Amino acid sequence: MKKNCMLSIAISVLMLLVTTGLFANGAADNAGAKPVVEKVLTIGVDQEAVGLDPHIVTAFSSHRRIDLLYNRLTRLDENLSVVPDLAESWEIPDNLTYIFHLRKGVKFHNGREMVADDVKYSLERVLDKKTASPGRSYISLITSIDIIDPYTVKINLSAPLASFLNALTSNNLSIVPREAVEANGNLQKVAVGTGPFMLKEWIPDNSMTLVKNPDYFVKNSPKVDKVIFRVIPEAASLLSGVKSGDLDIAIINDGATIRQADKISQVTVLSKPGINVRTFGFNTTRKPFNDKRVREALALAINRDEIVSLAEFGMGSPTGPIPVSAKEWALPLSKLPFSAPDYNRAKALLADAGYPNGFTFNIVCSSTYEGGLAVAQVIQNELKNIGVTANLEVVEWGVYIDRWVKRDFDSMVEIRGGSGDPDRFLYRTLYSTGGVNNFMFKNAEVDRLLDLGRSQTVPKERKTTYDKLQKVLAEEAPVIFLYCPNENYVLGPRVEGFKPIGNGSLYYISETSVK
Repeated sequence: MKKNCMLSIAISVLMLLVTTGLFANGAADNAGAKPVVEKVLTIGVDQEAVGLDPHIVTAFSSHRRIDLLYNRLTRLDENLSVVPDLAESWEIPDNLTYIFHLRKGVKFHNGREMVADDVKYSLERVLDKKTASPGRSYISLITSIDIIDPYTVKINLSAPLASFLNALTSNNLSIVPREAVEANGNLQKVAVGTGPFMLKEWIPDNSMTLVKNPDYFVKNSPKVDKVIFRVIPEAASLLSGVKSGDLDIAIINDGATIRQADKISQVTVLSKPGINVRTFGFNTTRKPFNDKRVREALALAINRDEIVSLAEFGMGSPTGPIPVSAKEWALPLSKLPFSAPDYNRAKALLADAGYPNGFTFNIVCSSTYEGGLAVAQVIQNELKNIGVTANLEVVEWGVYIDRWVKRDFDSMVEIRGGSGDPDRFLYRTLYSTGGVNNFMFKNAEVDRLLDLGRSQTVPKERKTTYDKLQKVLAEEAPVIFLYCPNENYVLGPRVEGFKPIGNGSLYYISETSVK
C-alpha cells in the first residue's frame, strides 16, 4: 500500500511539473530556454473577399488575400519592376517566343510539386472562354504552350506582345493545380496555391486566418506564423484597432482618417502614390449614354481636383486614361480634351443631343471604398451645374459586384486595377472584346490603336500610339478616368519590414515580422 501511495504522489508531482511548464519542452535538459511564442500578424481591412479563385475574381478585397496564397511566373517588386517569381529565369529568342525556367522543389499547399504541366493548365484555363477570366485579355495572343521538360515551358505568341512579362504578374494568372479545381468546381472557397501562407479558416464578414507555409520556396520567409484578416468596415474603427494594438496593420482608404493617423505618435503611416484608377463609367448601350455628345457633356461637368479634395481629402492625383503614376506613358490632363470643367460647352452638347433641359439617370455605387459612394456624391452635386440629375443606387457589396458582372447599370463608380504598362490596363478595359469592358464600348479606332500598341516593341513608337489613344478615349468618353488614389497603410509599433507596392499588393507581408 505504501509503495502504491508513494507511486501515486510521484506521478501527481510529475504531472504538476508538466502542466505548470517547469518540465515542459525539455526544460530538464535546457534550463532557462524560452518557450516558443507564435508570431501573429493581424491586418484590418474594410471589405470582405468575394471569392478566392485567382482566375475569376476582380475585387481588390479578394486579390489582397490571393497575394499571399498564390504565385505567378513573374511578379512586381516595390518599384513596380518585373522580377522572377515561380519562373527563376526566362529567355526571349524572338518576339513571339518566351521560354520560362521554373524553380525546382516548389510545392502546392496540398504537398504536390508544382511543375510545367501546372503552368500549362493554369494559363489554358484562363484562356478558356468558359472560365470568363478577366486575365484572358492579358494573354490572348498565346497560340500554344509547350512543355520542354518538367521545369521548362515555352509559350508561343501569334504577334509581339510588349506587355507580356508585365501581364504575367497579374493575380489572374496565378498557377493552380488541376486536381484542386476539378475537386471543387472552382477555387472560390478554397485555396491551393504555392504562396507563403495557406488558408486555415474563413468566417465570412468576420475574419480569414492564414498560416505559414512551411514549404515556401523563398528562404527564411514568411517571418510570421499566422496572418489574420479582420473585416472592419469603419475607417475610424480600423485606426482605433491599430492604436489599441488589436491590429498590427490597417489598410485605410479614407483620406480624413489617414490625415488623423498622421498626427498619432504611436502609429506609422505609409502612403504611396498608386496606379489603380477611380473611374466613372457608362453602359454605352443604354440611352442616353449611347450618344458620345452626352458622355462628353458629363466629362465637361467633372472637376477632378474637387473630387480628390472632397472624397479623398487630397490623398490622390487626378489622371487621364493611363495612371498618372506611369509617368513614361501618361499624358497630362492639359493635353487631353474634355478634361477640364466647361459648363457652357457641356450644356450646348446636351442641347445638340436632344436634352436641352438635362436628364435623369442612376449611378450604382456602394458604401465600401471600392464602391465609391463618396465619389458618387461629389459627382451627383457637380452634374447639377449642367442640369443633369443623378440618383444614387447605393447597394450592398455583393449586389454591387453582381451588377458589375451583369453590366446592369446606367453608370457606375469603380476603382480599377491599373498598371505601369498601358496595354495591360487599357486593352482589357476598353478593347471591344476586353475581359472587363463593362461599358460595352466598341470603337474600331480604339481597337486598332490598342492592337498596334501591344505589338510595338520600340518604346518611342509605342509612346506615339498611346498618346493618340489617350486623346481618342478622352473624346469618346465611355468612361471618365478620375484619379489615382494613394495606397495607405497604418502600422502599429510591432511591425517591421513591410513595404507597400503601388498596385496595392500585399506581397511583402511575407517579409514582414512582428516584435
